[in-house]
Amino acid sequence: MEVSVDTYIGRRDTSNYSMVNQDGVQIMVANSLAAYIDKLDLDCKKFLFLHKLKAFLTMTNGAEVAV
Repeated sequence: MEVSVDTYIGRRDTSNYSMVNQDGVQIMVANSLAAYIDKLDLDCKKFLFLHKLKAFLTMTNGAEVAV
């Protein structure tokens, strides 16, 4: 599975994405994938100056994916 992270949207076409807002963070999920996601959990850890972001997806068929 491919994950793309970008902090600047600019003039990009975002019509193919669903926007999810949680705790002041906006997450864009592709519409082709959003239809199959039942639950999305984010885990952000900080160590010194490094940040680690991990997403846990629970799909509608019960499969769990960590990205």
